[in-house]
Amino acid sequence: MKNFFKSACTHNDNGLATLLVKGKAFDLRCQSAQQIDDILNLQTLVIDALADSEKTFVVAKQRAFFEKHFAQGNLVLGVYHEGQLVAQSIIVNPTAENSKTGMTDMALPGTPETLTIIQGVMVHPAYRGHKLMTAMVDAWLSIAARQGRVHALAEACSDNHYSWSVFLKEGLKLHSIGYDANDNVHLYNLHAQVQPLIRSRLRPAFATAACKLKREKACAVEDIATQKTLIDSGYKGVAFDKAKLVFQKPLFGRAA
Repeated sequence: MKNFFKSACTHNDNGLATLLVKGKAFDLRCQSAQQIDDILNLQTLVIDALADSEKTFVVAKQRAFFEKHFAQGNLVLGVYHEGQLVAQSIIVNPTAENSKTGMTDMALPGTPETLTIIQGVMVHPAYRGHKLMTAMVDAWLSIAARQGRVHALAEACSDNHYSWSVFLKEGLKLHSIGYDANDNVHLYNLHAQVQPLIRSRLRPAFATAACKLKREKACAVEDIATQKTLIDSGYKGVAFDKAKLVFQKPLFGRAA
């Protein structure tokens, strides 16, 4: 699979790139505090379009969050089509001074300045199927690599397979399982090392590799206890297949 950010885009003057997908041109930009209204409007639109049972999967961010987020030097990636914001991702790049990651319950794999976290990924319902999340993940990793970030992280409620299954498809792995006592939910902590993940996404077989791995085990997505046992035994979750989580034990004891 080619790096979508590099293979389907050209540089533009007002942002990161212009993406050409299904005959449509999308501008991929780094947002700023001046775009907070656009960001909040898309957030409201996406949440309103969710079914009632799905609304708990998304924590709406307030204006004050984004004001502080930008003031601390963090990013929001935005994808525009014909002047309208249609997709976005919040990128947190912690520092020693501002060390909060947004991860609820995870033993972090490195010091704050080595981490990069993607959260709040949203795509306008009318623009799903255009690989906009793939483009944003490619851009996120490219920026992280240039900034010397080592570990890429994401978090998703275990019930929200719409979110974590896409992160697995994009190459992150289920690293550990946390718990949010406030919401009484289990959390999937997803992780990959930035440079190895970038290299793996360039491989032709990337999109299907997870289905052909050796040393695999699988269990039901509801079986949190078995998942924890597998993780404690050195396995990492790598794919979602027909209501089951597929785990692989890294070769030679190495984990991504």
